[in-house]
Amino acid sequence: SPCGAPPAGSRGSPPQQSPYGAPPPGAYGGRAPPQPGYGAPQLSYAVSGTMEQLVPVGLVGRIIGRGGSGIKEMRELSHAMIKVNAECEPGTDQRKVVVTGTPEQTAMALQLINHRLATGA
Repeated sequence: SPCGAPPAGSRGSPPQQSPYGAPPPGAYGGRAPPQPGYGAPQLSYAVSGTMEQLVPVGLVGRIIGRGGSGIKEMRELSHAMIKVNAECEPGTDQRKVVVTGTPEQTAMALQLINHRLATGA
């Protein structure tokens, strides 16, 4: 028989019931067993995204900080992964900053980055 087709003779027959006649879950007002994935972690922890921002090469030092202290502090505060590309984007004098995490984490990290770019602190 073709792949996935039911064996000959079983077409159109009703689904088989369990030999014990147990009612399906949730019948007679009973509670169905909990389904995996419902009520588990918050949605914000399940979703992650990546944001990118171009930063003029002369200002990258404000983000990274002395010995990497600035970027380390922003990673700890935002809980996002922050990466500054080592090379300028082709044809520009700008380096790409990549921020990865939940929407809340990326928003916080970008806020911290923009604050450092604006104030140098």
